[in-house]
Amino acid sequence: MTTHPPEPIVIDLEAEGEFLTDDDQPNPSSPTGGVNSSNGAGSDKPGIGARLATGAQALARREYTALRDGLTVLKTETKTWANASEETAAHLRAGLLNRRYNTWQGKQNAEVERLEEKAGELEKRARRATAAGQADEASTADHKQATAAAAALHQEAAAWRERARDIQRRPYTGHHEPVDAELERHRRRTANKRWAGLATLTLAVGGLEIAAGSLFLPTFTAAAIAVVAWAKGRITSWRRTLPDVPALAYEIATGKPADDKKEKDKTKQAATDAPPLRIGQATTEEQAGTAVLQALLGEGLAIGSVTDVTREKWGWKATAHLVKGKPADLVLRLPQLDVALGVRAGGVMAQPQTAAAGSVVLRILLGDPFDPMPPHPVHAPRSNSILKPFSLGPSMDGSPTQVTIAGQNIMVIAVPGGGKSAIVRTLADYITSCTDAIAVDVDPTGRGLGPLRRLAAMTAYDEQRIDDVLDWAIREAEIRTEQMGDDVDNWPVTDQAPAVFVTVDEHPQLTKTQKAKVIKLGRIGRKARVTVVLLSQDATSDVVGDAIADVFGIRIMLPCRKADVPLVVGSDTAISEGWMPHRLVPSPGDWDLADAGAFYIVAPGLRDPILRKATFLNAATATLRTQERLAAGTVTITPEPAEKGDEQEVPEMLLAIREAFEKHGDPDFLLTDQVLDHLATTGEEWRKWDGQEPAARRREGVKKIGKDLKKAGITDLSTVRRFDLDGANPPSGYRLSDVEATFTKLATKDAA
Repeated sequence: MTTHPPEPIVIDLEAEGEFLTDDDQPNPSSPTGGVNSSNGAGSDKPGIGARLATGAQALARREYTALRDGLTVLKTETKTWANASEETAAHLRAGLLNRRYNTWQGKQNAEVERLEEKAGELEKRARRATAAGQADEASTADHKQATAAAAALHQEAAAWRERARDIQRRPYTGHHEPVDAELERHRRRTANKRWAGLATLTLAVGGLEIAAGSLFLPTFTAAAIAVVAWAKGRITSWRRTLPDVPALAYEIATGKPADDKKEKDKTKQAATDAPPLRIGQATTEEQAGTAVLQALLGEGLAIGSVTDVTREKWGWKATAHLVKGKPADLVLRLPQLDVALGVRAGGVMAQPQTAAAGSVVLRILLGDPFDPMPPHPVHAPRSNSILKPFSLGPSMDGSPTQVTIAGQNIMVIAVPGGGKSAIVRTLADYITSCTDAIAVDVDPTGRGLGPLRRLAAMTAYDEQRIDDVLDWAIREAEIRTEQMGDDVDNWPVTDQAPAVFVTVDEHPQLTKTQKAKVIKLGRIGRKARVTVVLLSQDATSDVVGDAIADVFGIRIMLPCRKADVPLVVGSDTAISEGWMPHRLVPSPGDWDLADAGAFYIVAPGLRDPILRKATFLNAATATLRTQERLAAGTVTITPEPAEKGDEQEVPEMLLAIREAFEKHGDPDFLLTDQVLDHLATTGEEWRKWDGQEPAARRREGVKKIGKDLKKAGITDLSTVRRFDLDGANPPSGYRLSDVEATFTKLATKDAA
């Protein structure tokens, strides 16, 4: 909506000041008691004529300014109206839904009119038949036949009228909430109609003026435009404002015309009648509920009521009840609700309720939900057991985030600035305070556990050492599995046989072989209590793959990418279920922590999408704790890497095919020719078919790939034909999922 401030009135004191006060103000120096009897002659001030002229000029300048500003306003209003650029989503929604309803109603009315016409025609025929049977020349038989025919026609007409009434009573069932793309199409359609109407009016007026052949009509038109423009420049109340959102022509719940509803819900009526209210201005539960309901209805959501409104230390909590649609419709509008309620980006959180499909719990943040933040707990050296639960930090509702990590593979996903170090230090701080657990630090960047790295039983920061440590962890898990009796489900953790946590930071920077080892360890190590703590900036397919649900029992999401959320949660509908770490804001630097350290978690006993925050152990305190624990003595065993033995290496051919996929951006499907082009860069043996026809080169290359894979013991990886791409000549190639499955099968072969 375009608004213009009122034009200020400027008074020229040199001109209008004299005009107002020259003859009226007392003159102390006058001998007549202050009355100036001069008419201008002999005075140094201008005469009455000059003052009138000056005043007229000032008045003309003001009115010209008003006319000029009014023309600008008129031009702007015409353009914004014609483009429909001022209409909000609520205006567009109401217009589109009413347009659909009116179209449906028009068809219904046309059908009713057709049936009424048909019934009327039948009644006319019945009257003619009756008249024919009553004619003088009609016999008794003719009269009876005419009477029977008329009765049949009347009965048929009544049936058609009843069908017409049925159609009139039929409720409207075509309601569905428009998506953003539909609203934009309606905006463009409205703008096109308005421009067409404006052009038609302009052509009509111009044609009429030309046809008249006189100057009267052009002069009158110009004068009318000038008067309207002057009024808009001088009288601000004449300027166009965006009208209220039109009411729907029908009731969503009943499908009947809006005029048919006799009673309205009291809460809805209050929300409609009340002036717009920002949630921050609410002082009572009733006001907060009204503000929430107004915002939801303004976004076109079919909300029946807002209940259970309570004030929290961080803002407001309420439950919205949908009467139509899905909770996902509300979740998708959260960014717009942030604006409508006047809170920060990400300040409105939604949690659909599984027990009531149409209910959504809303949490509206007006302040920091974790202020004041409790201090990081103090864990004395050798004071804990890994078998006991501990807290990662508080949740929004004030309860601690209690987890037991023994035997759990843990995944932590966070973008840079998301606060991953807060989670890592919390985990490492507790693990190294236990007498029955050890930490293994793996990080290809060399940073590792930072100030707590000296407490790790083993560290690995270069490629060879990482391979050795992962080999040892896999062998340790295998040995423990072999030593467990038939009556033992899980390795009994003791001070002499502690649980092992292999913390793998910057997972995407590992080699393909190392990534396969990490997944293998995750699969075989849980029962042996040799598990993985995997840290990454994103949940790429080679991190989670199809193993996320059964490998990582604890999944922690700090500020991350939207695409990572369904992968980590393990549900395509995770976002519509209320998991929203992608709406958290990472810290840009030490000067602004933003949402760093805030997280969502999926863990045993923790399945609700509630925002939580990790307590932070700063580097100075972590260094002091490291010194205390080293002085008190760490765990009693210090494992060393085991010998590799006869462990099978990943075949070079399989690695080469995987590198071809990486080179092309990891598509789902890679043509055989693209794989051969990559292999041609690895050795002369792959270029000996370059002079042959493409089909012959492809055939010979696939034969050699198959032979090399077969020598390595791989028999189930082959090319496939994509008939969906070209039914007449389907191209051949490799699927990425087949290649990844082969890596996984090799990694788990020894465990099987």
